[in-house]
Amino acid sequence: MEREPVFDFHPGGELEDDVVDIEELELQGNPNPVVTTLANVVNIEDDTVDKVNQGRRKTKKRKLPPQTRQGPNPKKDRYRSPAWDHFEQIKEGGETWGECKYCKKRYEADSKKHGVSNFKAHIPVCPLYPLRDQHGQQNLSFKVNGGGGGVDVVTSVFSFNECKRALAEMVIIDELPFRFVEGIGFRKFCKVMQPKFEPVPSRQTITREVVAIKDYEREKLKKLLKGRRICLTTDTWTSIQNLNYMCLTAHFIGDDWKLQKRILNFCQIEDHKGVTIGKKIESLLLEWNVDGIFTMTVDNASSNATAIEYLKRKTLDWKRTVLGHEYMHMRCCAHILNLIVVEGLKDMSESILRVRDVVRYVRSSPQRMETFKKCVEKEKIKSKQTVCLDVCTRWNSTYLMLEVAIKFEKAFQRMGEEDNNFIKFFGIKEGDEDLSLEGEGDEGGSHRVPTPRQATVPNKLDWKKCGLFVTFLKLFYDATKKFSASLFVTSNVFFYDLFEVETRIDESILNRDPFMSKMAIEMKRKFETYWGDVEKFNPLLYVAVALDPRYKLRLVKFCYTRSKGKVMGEKMEKQVKDVMNKLYDSYEKEGEVRQNVPSASSMPRVWSVWSLWTWDWLLETLVDGLLDCVWLLNIIMDLYVTWLSNIVSVLKKNGKVRVCVDFRNLNLASQKDEYPMPVVDQLVDGASGHKVLSFMDGHSGYK
Repeated sequence: MEREPVFDFHPGGELEDDVVDIEELELQGNPNPVVTTLANVVNIEDDTVDKVNQGRRKTKKRKLPPQTRQGPNPKKDRYRSPAWDHFEQIKEGGETWGECKYCKKRYEADSKKHGVSNFKAHIPVCPLYPLRDQHGQQNLSFKVNGGGGGVDVVTSVFSFNECKRALAEMVIIDELPFRFVEGIGFRKFCKVMQPKFEPVPSRQTITREVVAIKDYEREKLKKLLKGRRICLTTDTWTSIQNLNYMCLTAHFIGDDWKLQKRILNFCQIEDHKGVTIGKKIESLLLEWNVDGIFTMTVDNASSNATAIEYLKRKTLDWKRTVLGHEYMHMRCCAHILNLIVVEGLKDMSESILRVRDVVRYVRSSPQRMETFKKCVEKEKIKSKQTVCLDVCTRWNSTYLMLEVAIKFEKAFQRMGEEDNNFIKFFGIKEGDEDLSLEGEGDEGGSHRVPTPRQATVPNKLDWKKCGLFVTFLKLFYDATKKFSASLFVTSNVFFYDLFEVETRIDESILNRDPFMSKMAIEMKRKFETYWGDVEKFNPLLYVAVALDPRYKLRLVKFCYTRSKGKVMGEKMEKQVKDVMNKLYDSYEKEGEVRQNVPSASSMPRVWSVWSLWTWDWLLETLVDGLLDCVWLLNIIMDLYVTWLSNIVSVLKKNGKVRVCVDFRNLNLASQKDEYPMPVVDQLVDGASGHKVLSFMDGHSGYK
């Protein structure tokens, strides 16, 4: 009789169905009858089981339980090359690729067509592989921990190539001659410092390494400049060997939104003619594959204007040209400011000449400087600065000389009273040692009118005039430093300094001192030559001021209204708006506008296209009239600029708006109050005599 399948589960095997021919016996309703067999004989040859029953013998073939596998499964545990530990398997377009985990380089990795030889060959030469040079004996070294200021113990392996490259970089940075590496002392130092650094490279080897570094950095800079619109600055000069040189520098915003400065070329040119300079700059830009010039900043020389006109014609059809190079020419503001000050200092004051005489005397020999230091100690002057002699043709050095010299006024007076050599050199007569007497003008007091060959000591009035002179020039000195900065953008900060310089010059014209008044008049004449006519000024500088959320376009209108009248202020506002609209249209045409602001009927066009001005437009009715107060303008610009931060609105999950303000700069600018730790004994003594003593848990109550 045919029986139902019986399922048996064997440990380590699979579930199989086994059909057996066994008569079912029911004993008193027992559902599990007992089956009696005499023996189960296994035939090894044909893998069968012979079952022997009591009444009859019947043979039935069946499968043995599967054996437990001790080795790897050939399908599941397939061998995989260790080279795959450094590569990621990627499938694209039906093809299999292996991508390096470090440098992201790809190789074909089809198991049926390609092997892993490319992987094995790439790993030792991968530039970003962390264990690339970790072959050989490793040494323990210390690495400075940037977080807490401590050190970490790390492993390092000596690399001859890395040492050779570091040596070449040292030659470049320290401007050492190539023969330095062949010096006996340097080779002895290398042998003691690292015996494995053998042989020490020769000057020919270091020369080749320096050239290799130059080529590597050049290609790296080419990739960095590719597809960028840059601003250029250039300068030319003649050396003492009567050779002409030019330096070309590029300024651009990097991927991290920081200002980048790179010197592209320092080369020799034939002459200072404009066409020659223009051709040289064009050839250099073609070598660097630069296809976009925004502005070019040059000095106020006619040859530079000719060079820019040449570049406009030759680069007009370049890919990233903006508005046909209409605003390419940018005059150097620092150079114009220098010309203004030099014009005012053509006739040097007699007081400045007298201070220069005493400074020259002190700096002329070590013995005189030592005597001067003793006088400084006797007068208990705490300044650690040292008097310095200026260069007559450089006004900034004259400013630095006077700034330091006025701090040692009392030391110079004591030197004129106690130092016989000082008295003899300046011809001070008996009774004239008191240098603090005030004279009437430059010819008053105990001093005669100086001749060109006669050195004279300054009196009290001279020191006072020099103090006023330093105060006046400090504004120009700080503005020049700000204009000449290269680590941050300066185009948006120049206008406020420009307006302050003009205001200070106008105030100095009304000064009672004839020298200060005459100097201010000369400066004002030069100021009007370069910055008086708005047609000669590049309007992109005003655009940068308008885009600054601290200043905006209203500042331009306000300053011109205060200085030149309402008509000029409205004219400048309209001109800047027109330029900004033209810039936006140009960027939109090239597809560089990434965010379109919806236009509003009540908003001017310039506000609808520049999202940075939306906040100013919304608050126009609130702040209208505040900028008319000059004192408030000065407070905003001078005091609060360093810690102001924009208000940021963040949308919460429930649809409401959270207003966030960054107070970190404000905390840094605020004066810190010191609360010393109280003494426990004093607290206990102070509690005596009181009936009630209360405690406050500050930690729990003021989180």
